Parts: sequence; C-alpha cells; structure tokens
Amino acid sequence: MQFTPGYLFGMALQTVPEPRKVARDLFNLGLSRETLWTALLLMVILATGISVVADIIFPIDARLMGPVLSSPIILGVVEGAFMFGLTMAIYVIGRLMGGQGSLENAIMTVVWMEFVFLGLQVLTVILTLIAPAMAALLIFASVFIFFWVLTHFTVENHAFQSAGLVFTSILVFMVLAVFALSFILVLLGVEPIQLPAQ
Repeated sequence: MQFTPGYLFGMALQTVPEPRKVARDLFNLGLSRETLWTALLLMVILATGISVVADIIFPIDARLMGPVLSSPIILGVVEGAFMFGLTMAIYVIGRLMGGQGSLENAIMTVVWMEFVFLGLQVLTVILTLIAPAMAALLIFASVFIFFWVLTHFTVENHAFQSAGLVFTSILVFMVLAVFALSFILVLLGVEPIQLPAQ
C-alpha cells in the first residue's frame, strides 16, 4: 500500500463499493497501536479544524450551541471523545458478541472512516456554497455510507458471518448513544433548536 495522495484518494473511492477489501488491505498494514492512536489524534484535529471553518462560513447562533460547544477547544474534545468511544465500542462490543477482532483494527476502522468523512465534509461545505440541494443529498448519503462502511469493516475485523446482524446491533447501539449524548448536551447547556413561529 502506498501513502501517496492519489492512492489514498483511490482507496477512499473504493471504500463504498468494496469496503471489506479495503478493510483487509488496511488491517494487513500491521501498524502499531501508537501509530494508529497518533493518526486518530490527527483526524480529531483535522475534523475540528473543518468544523471551525464551516462555522465561520455558516455561523450558528452561539446561544443554540451553548457556552461550552461554542469553544473550538471543547469542540475538539467532543470530537475526540466520540472517536475514542466509537473505537472502544467496535472493539469491546464486538468481542462481547464473540468476535475475534483486535483493538488495532478497531482504531484503523475509525481512522479510515474519519479520513473518508473529512473528504465528504469538505465537499459538503463546497456544495453548500454553490449547490445547496446537492449538499443536502450528500449529507443524507453520508449517513448511509457511515453505516455501510462501519458494518462491513466491523464484520471483517471480527470475522462475523452476518452483516445484517452487525448492522442491527450498530443501529441499536447508536440509538442508545444518541439518547445518552442528548442528555449530556443538555447538561452542557446546548438548547434544542427552536423553529420560528409561523
């Protein structure tokens, strides 16, 4: 595997039609845990940077975000906590369900997914400026891509037999995580968005 921009871009495009092949190629790199944690930290920094730029271009009322999430530093911490939590969930829950996957592969899964979604984020920001309708479609497509890639990478990591069962488990976990995150955001002072009265 090469780490040139062109090669990585090609692999990112291949991730959707052939997620398990890409997963095998990435897992076979055999990168150390320290290298992977460093790569994950880099993804956190890049994701936070893109979020800050997007907020500058399309500002959101700070009163809606709350005093905590209005800070780029805290936003980075939240991004990092999400990625770390997703990594541990892939590893721990997979092992509890009888999987044989490694923590290194779980970290690689999150690193690669974030790499792909950084590209989608940048594309979404650009499309929002020139073609808002296409940007909205890309956001919906990104949700599908997230579950599709996460499911198949997890299947490949843990050597599960049923992608459908893995998808269902991920969906249940995500619903529970959303409820937990909503509770945490309320504690942080983030208010629900109020739609203007008609």
